[in-house]
Amino acid sequence: MPHIIIEYNHAVSQALKMDELITSIHGAAMNLQALPIGGIRTRGHKTDAAKVGDGADENGFIYITIRLGQGRSAAVKKEIGDVIFAVLKDFTQHHFDAGKPLSLGLEIQEIEKEWTWKHNNIHQILKDKHNG
Repeated sequence: MPHIIIEYNHAVSQALKMDELITSIHGAAMNLQALPIGGIRTRGHKTDAAKVGDGADENGFIYITIRLGQGRSAAVKKEIGDVIFAVLKDFTQHHFDAGKPLSLGLEIQEIEKEWTWKHNNIHQILKDKHNG
């Protein structure tokens, strides 16, 4: 963990380089000590059908959901949210400056340990890669 899921609509995909946003957010997550690099998954999903506000085609949205395993303090979760949201706001600032309609959001969800299954060798590969 974490899984960082970036949802956005057609208007955003036409106006912004979402691959660059995904790369920037992933990089910011990698720099947070509270997040194990081997567990970070960042992905973007363009919605096929979405309406924002009055439904005008130019209305855009980007909504980030960060799914974390249990155990981090409120302060750590706040830091994670603040850092990732700052990257999002910085990335979209020119869109706001141009007066284009855009809604941004971010939430953090905790995943209960009892209800998640994992099988992963990436942590060990990265450890070996960087220590050997």
